[in-house]
Amino acid sequence: MTTMDLRHKLKRYLETDPDFRAVYYHTRGRFDAASQLTAHNWEHARRDTLNAIKIGEAESADMSIVLPATVMHDIGFLYGATGRTHGSIGADKLDEYMNEGGIKSSDAKREKIAECIRTHKGSMHGERPQSLEAKVVSDADMLEKFGPVGVYQGIRTFTEFNLDAAEIIRRLHRDSDLMFQTKTGQALGEPLRAFAGEFAVALGKAYEPYDEDES
Repeated sequence: MTTMDLRHKLKRYLETDPDFRAVYYHTRGRFDAASQLTAHNWEHARRDTLNAIKIGEAESADMSIVLPATVMHDIGFLYGATGRTHGSIGADKLDEYMNEGGIKSSDAKREKIAECIRTHKGSMHGERPQSLEAKVVSDADMLEKFGPVGVYQGIRTFTEFNLDAAEIIRRLHRDSDLMFQTKTGQALGEPLRAFAGEFAVALGKAYEPYDEDES
């Protein structure tokens, strides 16, 4: 499925699901206004949403949960959360966030969306998404860590957190141990993981410290 195909599918979901459309445009506005978020921005959320369409449809997930949850998965950063806390804070703030945007949904649906947001970091944060929809959201986000775009996005993320080169390299190597939650996510992600691993090795060699005698 090409990127163009995914964009057409996204357009159809927006045209046919008014609740998702409300979430999509409210979130786009909020993230576009948050200029301090250079990596956890609307561009990232939109790419994750395209990933979620690819994975969610293949896994026969409930897209009325997957799509809004993916769009909103990083809203914790809008409330001052850190990398480690943004999933839980985003889930806790979901009602406030949706009410602010005038977005209507049932309590049951909000609970399912909140679960997806809370556990979307998956194995990176030692979390275990339980529902199929939560697993899809987690895998959609994880795909962003691999391949050329993933490496680029990852470095933007690390820079957003003011990490030095040594920590960036450590985290790139750590990402090689991350686990996908669905068969589709794994099938899509494993070919891209090799690129990220090779890049981490090359970057590590480039940043090997000089011998002090050379200075």
